[in-house]
Amino acid sequence: SGSTGTPKIITVEKNQMLQSAKATAQFFGFKEGQNALLCLPITYIAGKMMVVRALFSKLNLICVEPDEAPLKKIPENTFIDFAPLTPMQLNDTANSSSVKTILLGGSAVSSKLETAIQELKSQVYHGYGMTETLSHVALRKVNGEDKSEIYQALPGVKFSTDERGCLVISVPYLNERIITNDMITLLNNHSFIWKGRADNIINSGGVKLFPESIELKISVLLEEPFFVAGMPDNLLGEKLCMFIEAQKFDTEKLELLRDNLKKVLDKYEIPKEILFVKKFQRTLSDKIQRQSTILTFLNTL
Repeated sequence: SGSTGTPKIITVEKNQMLQSAKATAQFFGFKEGQNALLCLPITYIAGKMMVVRALFSKLNLICVEPDEAPLKKIPENTFIDFAPLTPMQLNDTANSSSVKTILLGGSAVSSKLETAIQELKSQVYHGYGMTETLSHVALRKVNGEDKSEIYQALPGVKFSTDERGCLVISVPYLNERIITNDMITLLNNHSFIWKGRADNIINSGGVKLFPESIELKISVLLEEPFFVAGMPDNLLGEKLCMFIEAQKFDTEKLELLRDNLKKVLDKYEIPKEILFVKKFQRTLSDKIQRQSTILTFLNTL
């Protein structure tokens, strides 16, 4: 796990996994014999926990090969009650009508995808969690009349913050509190609004910028993978830069992007520089490694 710092191996008890499965079952009201979809690799906690949930709640687990469009592989005339997916797997929303409840996790939901989700009949949730918490400990509704940016705790879970303003998680079935690097707005001990990672915050001339919040606004403008990060600057200390995984745009396309950025971003959120990288560095679970990508970029200059 690398969610709370340097990647490390952790050990958990089977009973703890069952307690996590119980909390999810209570939240979603699982019933014996319901159909659940397994389309995540069981080498990671999300896939492992789906197996445990099926065992705990006596669900009928329908397994399909993990790829970018697993919903297309659901057997014909089969209705799925519960399906955990990554946002990438839901980018193609075809066949989603055969799923009652979708749980998204693993990465952020872009503005573009969230807009598309509003048209789905499925009830869609976004989970907050990590390996240390044995999958999600909080959920927010992404579509429907009760959609919200607020994450609500699963039964028994409590939240607080440390001196940095980062989320601290207390889970009854875990041995100790988990201190994260996630900056949040704490509403009460059962709910919060996620702002971004403390280790990604950019301090530009005394203005604190949250890359994840900025990226969410930009996501409606670009098809190409991208991220924003701080680069050393003599005047500002750090300047906000945008990295795009692509060949350099031609002048017309680049100017159009700059104009559109001004429309969706606040004054201080507009990147000072737009940089192009042929290939981003990624983890085995396909998350972009920002710092490694920046170092590789700098070494090519």
